[in-house]
Amino acid sequence: MSENITYKSIILGKDAETAVEIFWPWYEVEHSTMIVVGSAVKSPRLQFVERLISEIQIQDKEAVYRITTSDKVIGVRFDSDAILWSEKMPDPSEVYEDRDVFINNRRFFSKAYFNLIAFSKGETRSGLMPPTSYKWHMEGPLNGYIRTIKNLEESNPLKNDLKYELEKLCRVPWYKSKENGTVYYIDESEDITIKALSFLRAVWSFWAMVGKLDEPQQLVLVVDIPRELLEIDLDPLITEIVSVSFNILRYLSYETTLSLLLSSEMMYPAPEKQFRNKIVFSTDSSSDFNLNSDEIKQAINPLLFEKWKIGEFNTGVYFDDLSGSQTILNPNLKTDCQSVQI
Repeated sequence: MSENITYKSIILGKDAETAVEIFWPWYEVEHSTMIVVGSAVKSPRLQFVERLISEIQIQDKEAVYRITTSDKVIGVRFDSDAILWSEKMPDPSEVYEDRDVFINNRRFFSKAYFNLIAFSKGETRSGLMPPTSYKWHMEGPLNGYIRTIKNLEESNPLKNDLKYELEKLCRVPWYKSKENGTVYYIDESEDITIKALSFLRAVWSFWAMVGKLDEPQQLVLVVDIPRELLEIDLDPLITEIVSVSFNILRYLSYETTLSLLLSSEMMYPAPEKQFRNKIVFSTDSSSDFNLNSDEIKQAINPLLFEKWKIGEFNTGVYFDDLSGSQTILNPNLKTDCQSVQI
C-alpha cells in the first residue's frame, strides 16, 4: 500500500429528504462490507456500481479486484499461479492464531473443487478417484489430488478430464484494465455446475493472490453474483460451496485490508454474512428483497414510493445495519473526482 495515497470517502448520493450528502468510507474496516441490490434492467444498480469502481480506481489503480460475468472481456490477460504458490507451503505452525482457519480453507477449496467435478460427471467422489492424502508438514492438500490423478491408469476414462481441470488451477486468467481494475470473468455456460466451478476458481485464486501480495494493499473485491448461484432450488452441494466461499471472503475482510462490494439482484447472502451497508433499488418481483412486497413495503419510508410514483425510478434505500438507520437515497451516478476525506 503506497504511503503517499490518501484514501477518500465516496459520495453515494444525497438524502432525498434533507439533500445531505451520504458518504461511504470504503477503506475503513467499519464500512468494509456493502451490497447493492437491484434489477439489472429496471434500476441504476449496474451504473451505480461502475461509478464506485471508477472512483476507487481514480484513488488507487491497484485497489480494485472484480469477479463478474460479461460477454465482453476487457483488459490485458495475465495468468495467476497463486493457487499453486499457496499449495507449496506446509500447514502453519501451532503458534499462529488462525492456523486452523488457513488449514480448513485450503482443504475446503480442494475438496469442493473435486466434489463439483464429480457432481458434473454424475459420479460420487469415490467414483471419481481414489482417496487422497498430503504431507501437511511440507505441502498443501491439492498436491495429494495431483499425485492421485497422476497415478491413475491411462485407461481411466476420467484421467484426461481431471488433468484438464487441474490445469485450470495452474493458470487462472485475470484481466487488468485501467477502467475495471483486476477482473476475473465467470464462465457464461448455462451448465450451473460449470458456472459454480468457475466461481470457486475465482474465489480460490483471489484468496491465494491476497496471500501472495508482497506489500500491504488496500483492496476492494467487487463480486457481481450470478443469480443462478443464489436460487433456492439449487443442489445443496452447490449452495453450500457458494455459502462457504462467501464465508472465506468475509473472513478476509475481517483480517486484512479488504472491503467487499457485492452487486446482485438478490439480498442473499448479505444478511447472513453480516454486511453492514445495503443499498436497494427497484428489483424484479422474484427477488428475495422486493421493496414492493407487502411484508417489506410497510417498513420502508413512504417517500421512496412517492418518488417512484412521479417517475424518479433511480431512487433507492440505503440501510446502515450498525446504526439501524434507513435513508431514501438519490444516487450519484456520475464519477466525481472530488470525493472527500472524512
